[in-house]
Amino acid sequence: MEFFSGDLEAQMDNNFPRLSNFEYAYDEEELMWAAIQRLPSQKRRNFALLNRAPASQTAAGREITEAVDVRKLDRATRELVVKQALATSEQDNYKLLAAIKDRLDRVGLGVPKVEVRYQDVTIGADVQIGSRALPTLINCVRDTLESMLRGIRVFRPKRHKLTILNNISGVIKPGRMTLLLGPPGSGKTTLLKALAGKLETDTSLKKSGIITYNGQRLDSFCVQRTSAYISQTDNHIAELTVRETLDYAARFQGADQSLGEYMKDLTYLEKERKIHPNRHIDAFMKASSVSSGKHTVCTDYILKVLGLDICSDTLVGNEMLRGVSGGQRKRVTTSFPLSFAFSLSVFSMSKGLLLLPCL
Repeated sequence: MEFFSGDLEAQMDNNFPRLSNFEYAYDEEELMWAAIQRLPSQKRRNFALLNRAPASQTAAGREITEAVDVRKLDRATRELVVKQALATSEQDNYKLLAAIKDRLDRVGLGVPKVEVRYQDVTIGADVQIGSRALPTLINCVRDTLESMLRGIRVFRPKRHKLTILNNISGVIKPGRMTLLLGPPGSGKTTLLKALAGKLETDTSLKKSGIITYNGQRLDSFCVQRTSAYISQTDNHIAELTVRETLDYAARFQGADQSLGEYMKDLTYLEKERKIHPNRHIDAFMKASSVSSGKHTVCTDYILKVLGLDICSDTLVGNEMLRGVSGGQRKRVTTSFPLSFAFSLSVFSMSKGLLLLPCL
């Protein structure tokens, strides 16, 4: 009797195998994803799947998958989204960017690229030399009077022509980092400012030549949305923390707008082709593409990538107020353009070298 009972139980187990915990979790995730896919397009972009540690001790070791509204994430959830998106113990940013590129490639969407070309760029100015160029009180008064007389065309002072850049041409390819070297006074800063569109309103300089971004001249679009110039001077509001500074920069520059249009097309094409994306990458991209009030996932991402998460609640500070270190403050300055742009040309100037990464 015992033999028959045991044999019957074994036969039933073979005919009706029990699902493992992994299979249960996988089926539950598939059901939640299918429910998200049935939502209207506008709502579908606002929900994503996220893994959380269980609240009870009885379920320790197992993660719970839940659907979250990416517009209503608290700080802990935003940090969890970034951590899961980076995906490795080293929190590798390259693997995250490669995963985003692979997701776009699968539906035929290309990663936006910016190619900067400059041809026959010449920049000069009329300057004074010798003792007349010294910043003394007498010279300051004379400069003011000469400026007034020159404005009414009564007097034309003698000045010498200084050529800062002479017939410069070149190309900055996307996805590369260009190193610009030169002795002091050779025009490195002037070239970077010209490429970033910082000299367009400077009437004291005489400019000629052509600068284009993907074939478009600087006066045909808002170049500030496509390029950024990072100077040696770190100008910040000292009383703000690092996190508050980046949140302000992201909100002021519209961090969610750069990725929003891509997510609209991406979610539509993935549903049409029945493509199931990685849920961690999907949650990160959706959270980065929507407006979520004062705080954004972009801020937590930049803090993590630049190693500023350890001092995120520390004041930025300045010479009069104690705050973060000089190196951390420089990284805060560098993070400003990175906090809002999906595709960007960054012209950065540091002591000893000049970097022109084109993303």
